[in-house]
Amino acid sequence: MQRVFLRSILAASALLALGSATLAFAQLPIPTPTPPPITLPTPPPPPLLPDPVPVTLSISGNEAVGSFDIGGIGADLRIAFEHVVGLTSSALDVTATIVNPVDPALLGRLPGVGLVGIPVGYPVVVRISPSASSALSFAGVYHVSFHTHNLQLDPNVPFSLFKSSDGGPFKDITKSEGRGSYRDDGSGGDFSEFLIAIDLRPIDSVIVGKFDDVQSLLNNSADTISPDVLTVLQAHLSSARTLYQSGAIREAIAAMTFFSRYVKVHGGEDIPDVWRANCSPLINVAGLLRSGAETLRFSLDRKLSH
Repeated sequence: MQRVFLRSILAASALLALGSATLAFAQLPIPTPTPPPITLPTPPPPPLLPDPVPVTLSISGNEAVGSFDIGGIGADLRIAFEHVVGLTSSALDVTATIVNPVDPALLGRLPGVGLVGIPVGYPVVVRISPSASSALSFAGVYHVSFHTHNLQLDPNVPFSLFKSSDGGPFKDITKSEGRGSYRDDGSGGDFSEFLIAIDLRPIDSVIVGKFDDVQSLLNNSADTISPDVLTVLQAHLSSARTLYQSGAIREAIAAMTFFSRYVKVHGGEDIPDVWRANCSPLINVAGLLRSGAETLRFSLDRKLSH
């Protein structure tokens, strides 16, 4: 009898030990298979681009002209001044650079994300800046023109001329364009970088942006403009915007034409209108206002013709 009882105790102890071992085994972590490493493809190196080329200018009266060709991509360049002093072949440093048309840093400086791009057939940035020894000064505006055989005017692929100051955002300064081999003209009151871009932005968003730019310039320059002149300019700018919003595009163009002419008449005494090389505090307010008005008129005319 004692033997049977002892065997029962031993059997129960064995079962208890086996159960504890099973529980301990169940509590051990189950190893997770290690996934194979993912090998990402090596991105291709950036394209090797030609070195920038200097553009030699020749001077005739109030005009500076030059041309460049980089591997078959080029243009004739013309810069015409209304009133200029110190215009010599060495007064301006001009370089043409072939750029990567999908460079994110460059595309990030263009407006309308995804709607403004650099044409593959003409990936060129032209930089115009005063030389270190330049004594150039001008009053009013200058007109800059690019004439290239690498592009053709196509209403379905609209181009615009953009300008940037000191590596900042590019702004549309187009004032006219020509057919056949492409000619793009703009104007300004200072210098920096220029490029021709494909511009697929809705025309109304372009126009509203240009109205805002002229208004911002007028606001920021108010303390440099004669109060009576400022009042007249504001009235015509506001009138032009109201006419545009009501669909009276021709009348809006006429109002901006008067705005530009009024700035020109009062440039100098009532509105600062001089730019001097290597003199950064001096702002050619009249030139910038006229340039803004001219490119706004171009966009209003583009809307009217389409």
